[in-house]
Amino acid sequence: MEMQWWGYSKVHGWVVLDRSTPINAPGLKENLVFMRCKDSTTFIEKRKNWAPPSYSFAPNYIQGLAPEEATEATAALEGFRSHWPEYQQQIQKEQQEIEDRAKALRVEAETLEKEAVKEKKRQAALAKKAEAALS
Repeated sequence: MEMQWWGYSKVHGWVVLDRSTPINAPGLKENLVFMRCKDSTTFIEKRKNWAPPSYSFAPNYIQGLAPEEATEATAALEGFRSHWPEYQQQIQKEQQEIEDRAKALRVEAETLEKEAVKEKKRQAALAKKAEAALS
């Protein structure tokens, strides 16, 4: 089964959606991550915007073109599809970087939270000592 959705965007041109990327799985409510073929960059799109006329499934887009334009579009699409392994590798690399940054932020937040709890306990102990000294 093919795990990519190839299409044409009025704004971005030829795009591919990698369905093997967890964020792009069907049924989720999160944003989608597309690869723009003309410059090999990823971009985020709201899931609700992934619909015609903004995005067209590649065969439907090509079918709606004049014969000469359809021939050119088919050749362009096949050229981009031949680069799929490179695109997929880049998408996976960027996804891993995002996940690594998120993990680092979670670890940092947990560390700060633990330090705050320790400081609160220390302050409470000092307050208790001060109270005992005054008694």
